[in-house]
Amino acid sequence: MNAPQNNEDKLAWCEHGDSMEKQFVIKSMDSGLSIFRNPAKKKDPYVHDIFAVFQSDIKSIKTPFNTSHRYGFDPEFAITINEKDVIRYNSLYPNIMLLLDIEYPKYKGVRVASLYRINRLIELDRAKKHSYLNRKDDTSGNAKASYIFDYRWFDEVTL
Repeated sequence: MNAPQNNEDKLAWCEHGDSMEKQFVIKSMDSGLSIFRNPAKKKDPYVHDIFAVFQSDIKSIKTPFNTSHRYGFDPEFAITINEKDVIRYNSLYPNIMLLLDIEYPKYKGVRVASLYRINRLIELDRAKKHSYLNRKDDTSGNAKASYIFDYRWFDEVTL
């Protein structure tokens, strides 16, 4: 469907947008990304267009990193993500989203972090790497290092 010629013809543009949404959903079917149209659009064409299901991992973070001030972070807002998890995500799930389930004394909430954003913060040296002294020779599978982030860098999700 070609785009309407008249920029003032709202109905034609809404119909064009609806057609484009349908094409997008069809095109994405073989991508591995699960997308479906919002069924509420049948009654209200102005609701959000689609629902999307992404690969996700949950990080339950219940203990503040109390010594994060050594790296320039306020422990009240600091979280860690294991370096080995970041490496594994990059290798196996480059489009993964992390749900950060944080339960601190002064904050309880869920933040969402894309792997792209995590990698970018590491590249820009905003995230700092902390090596665990007691795990230097660990053979049990414990992470030997983690990256420190400020959870406010990630969007909050309302559940």
